[in-house]
Amino acid sequence: MMDDSIDYSLEELTDGLLTSDLASEIRSEFNHVMERHRDVAAATSHVVSTFGSGLGNPDEGPVIILSLALLQLIEQKLYVAFRDAAIDLIDSGEALAAFPASTGDLKKQRKDLLERFAEKLREAKTADE
Repeated sequence: MMDDSIDYSLEELTDGLLTSDLASEIRSEFNHVMERHRDVAAATSHVVSTFGSGLGNPDEGPVIILSLALLQLIEQKLYVAFRDAAIDLIDSGEALAAFPASTGDLKKQRKDLLERFAEKLREAKTADE
């Protein structure tokens, strides 16, 4: 759930990264649990149990990890495992590869967006700290 305390750059990340059908479904499931329980751990667990079979898929896995890391970041309860996994996916190029339609200028925009996301993740305090 986004609130007024979230800065524009995080909203821009949300608009740019949660655009696929899978990311939208993940966001919907995560937000549904958050509305009922206000518990990031429960929402994360629900998403992993619902979409976990796709984690090993090179097209779906990065979307699941990036989506959860971003949703946790929005809720200010980012878990180290998701932060580190998202950063690894971005740094390795696997995250960019999960956007198959990305070519030319769109690919550069997505790469820049992912790099900004990695910076946000590196700067964020984690729930585990």
